[in-house]
Amino acid sequence: MEYIYPTFERGRIMKKESLWALRDYSYTALELQYQEYADGIINGCKISVEGKELCVGAGLIKCQGFLYLISAQRIPYRATNELQYLKFAARERQELPDYIKYVAQMELDATPPQGDREIELCRFKLREGSVLRVEYKDFYDIQTEFDTVNLADVRWGSRRGTTLSMEITDTYARKILECGGADSVDIQFAYLVLQGREAVNRDMLVDYLTRRGGKGIDSDKWTNSDMFAELESILQAVRSGQGIRSRQKTGAAGRMIILD
Repeated sequence: MEYIYPTFERGRIMKKESLWALRDYSYTALELQYQEYADGIINGCKISVEGKELCVGAGLIKCQGFLYLISAQRIPYRATNELQYLKFAARERQELPDYIKYVAQMELDATPPQGDREIELCRFKLREGSVLRVEYKDFYDIQTEFDTVNLADVRWGSRRGTTLSMEITDTYARKILECGGADSVDIQFAYLVLQGREAVNRDMLVDYLTRRGGKGIDSDKWTNSDMFAELESILQAVRSGQGIRSRQKTGAAGRMIILD
């Protein structure tokens, strides 16, 4: 096996072998890193609002197995009093003699994502005269129906399946750490979430929700709505001082031994 690393020295001619090396190492390394990830947002693509434009930050999206490096985008929007979806759409793949060309675009309309070619980035319902916002008063506010950028149904890619947005799980983790009576399991989960650089692994998130909430759903059948609702329920219980353990089946850790 041979490995070629271009030196880029002044006065040196860039040979075809060096160009091949650049091509192979740059994209192949990225493919290997995320080959086990499901389609969805992998990193970045943070949504903000400036005037009458939605701003999508640079990021990485996996769609139909291909990794798209996304540059920052600005998409005009207006109030329609109807639900609108901002989507990343993979439109075309062309095989040409010299290269393979992938065509994709950002779309904002009233049609939900269709098939595996479209990935939702956010949704919102803006009323006439209102201002679209991305700042949330609390965790539950992420799913406010009107005038709020809703990220709860955004598909993020992780190993072995899709998961919730990093912004949602990070917000949940911060709210948990604000609770003085939080359980050690919740605190450990919050620390794991906040130290991660990517979305929470789906298996870990589902396992946490199952253990803390006891919801009887098969691991592969949890939807984004299920996961968000369960996080909200757990947070409310922690804040109110209600024991989450009372919602679980009694196990060895919850038994009490009394000596006469």
